[in-house]
Amino acid sequence: MITNAVTLEQGVTVTQLKGQIYLVAEDGSRKLLAEGDVLPKGAVIMSPDGASFMGGGQSFTVQPASEQSEPAEEGDAPQLAQNGAAGTPDDISALQQAILGGADPTQAFEASAAGGAPAAGGGGIGGVAGASGNGGFVTIDRIGDATIAEAGFDTDNPADTAPIGDALGGEDDILFDGVPPSITVNAPDNTNDTTPTITGTTDAPAGSTVTLVVTDANGNQQTLTATVQPDGSYSVDVTTPLAEGSYTVTATVTDPAGNTGTATDDGSVDIDDPVDAVDDEYTVNEDGSVSLNLLANDKAPDGGLKIVSINGIALTGGAQSIPVKNGVVEIAADGSMTFKPDENFNGDISFDYVAQDADGDTDSAKVNITVKPVDDATVVAPDSNTVTEDTPLVVAADKGLLANDSDVDSTLTVTSITVDGTDYTV
Repeated sequence: MITNAVTLEQGVTVTQLKGQIYLVAEDGSRKLLAEGDVLPKGAVIMSPDGASFMGGGQSFTVQPASEQSEPAEEGDAPQLAQNGAAGTPDDISALQQAILGGADPTQAFEASAAGGAPAAGGGGIGGVAGASGNGGFVTIDRIGDATIAEAGFDTDNPADTAPIGDALGGEDDILFDGVPPSITVNAPDNTNDTTPTITGTTDAPAGSTVTLVVTDANGNQQTLTATVQPDGSYSVDVTTPLAEGSYTVTATVTDPAGNTGTATDDGSVDIDDPVDAVDDEYTVNEDGSVSLNLLANDKAPDGGLKIVSINGIALTGGAQSIPVKNGVVEIAADGSMTFKPDENFNGDISFDYVAQDADGDTDSAKVNITVKPVDDATVVAPDSNTVTEDTPLVVAADKGLLANDSDVDSTLTVTSITVDGTDYTV
């Protein structure tokens, strides 16, 4: 049996709610009330732990079961504490007439915390004829306001006293918390991740649910949820890939009092893929040449890949000769490239180039070329001299026999000579 159920004597719309209040149906089933619910006259409500709500400009308090655990006497019902208007027009009129007649309201009327008791011979406030009393249980909230009566009595605060709100002192219990929870949200900027992680903080209780609405550059929306951690943080990954461009994230969280906090942040997605230029290796014989295809192993997902400079020299887009150490890169009008080492050079050659894609991304790589030596033939030319009969011919090797001979790969020496068919070793 429900011992703390209350039957409403008037219809009311719940505008604010603190705690849990249930609407009890005729079959005993219960529905948890929420702000905006409409309670008709005769509705039965109850609260396991006690709660309060506002509606129609009035506040209502439902006492918990623990305060109504004693069996109710027949005909009795749990009370609904109600703070409403100060009284009916008749009550107010009677009080004003008494003041105007010179009566002391503190002596003429017997006040009650539960409302004025009906006077003998008719209902009223403190016995004032024609007045109507509120026989229900009433709680009064101090709001610190002062009302100035206009019945000829001076009701100003004494000059040396503090205003009512200060004079009462102490702290009031706040029936309704109207302060929304604070919340922040961080949407990453300039990320190439189309499913970025959204983070933020809030002072809502741990375990609260944060709802995030993400709108991408194409106007597509998706709703995500995250759970508040004990340190007040939350995070969630975007599930559906975002379009490239700006996007907006709006985060909301609701505290136990029903107050909602909101935060918004803008982010951006840049899915521009970088250029990847890879080093190239070539081999060529001494005094030879080799064709270059430097972009063959490079990557540019955005397309439009081209070489914009070699060895620090910008390409003109036409035929061009670019010098490098110990060689030259020849570029034809059609864009084809050939490398030629310097004459008779062999060894290693290296130079850089820069590649660029259609949207301006660049990367650099190195060209390494090995020039292999080639054994060049020795050039030996005939020699002739004049000598007097019976006189020896003396010829220095470096000025005579070898003066017109050459070998680019080594130094020449005379090892033998042949005279009239006879070989002589030198």
